[in-house]
Amino acid sequence: MSASKNYTPTNGYTELVKPGEMGITKLHFGILRLTSEATFFDHSDDTEVALIALGGDCTLLVGHNGNKANGILGERPDVFHGEACIAYVPHHTTYEILTNESGIEIAVCKVPSHSESAAVILQAGESVNENETHLSIHENIFSDDSDVSISDAHTILTGSEAICLHRFQNTDGVAVFNVTHTTGTARVQLYHNDVLAVPEQDSIVLLRSEGIGYQLWIQPTL
Repeated sequence: MSASKNYTPTNGYTELVKPGEMGITKLHFGILRLTSEATFFDHSDDTEVALIALGGDCTLLVGHNGNKANGILGERPDVFHGEACIAYVPHHTTYEILTNESGIEIAVCKVPSHSESAAVILQAGESVNENETHLSIHENIFSDDSDVSISDAHTILTGSEAICLHRFQNTDGVAVFNVTHTTGTARVQLYHNDVLAVPEQDSIVLLRSEGIGYQLWIQPTL
């Protein structure tokens, strides 16, 4: 059954979900927060890495040898002002983040991959071909005090595990969901900075959002 944990904003990288936890078998998920003029270096190892800029901006240096992508990642001050900029880092590739004056917050997601895909840095609203990535990423914004009937509710797709980061403009907000598993249905409440892990057997339906809410959904592609 789906499970959640709360993220406490912390400088540096905070790992929140990894395979073997919370019903997840493939995805790794964490959040990287860097202050101004900070640096971060990592290696993708045996995974494809997606870097989703939640707020702020940075210079991103990806790769070595012939597979490189260098540029600016991030265009919005926070998740409620515009679409995300996303970078994809292929397996066995280095990446370095150099923050600017505003600092940056990045959602970091990883999935096992040995695909020889290209390193890419996307601007807000741009997307990659589905055949060029092993990660599906999308964002939702829910309006204030929105009641959603079950017949009209947005069902998050089934058949593939998923991780969701949920935020509110007013940090006192709450969203209510029905989560359906093979053994039954449970009512789940998500609060500001909650991270929900949805195993592949589950489906999730939004029933009500009290406050303007944001969701970042990440799944491995089928």
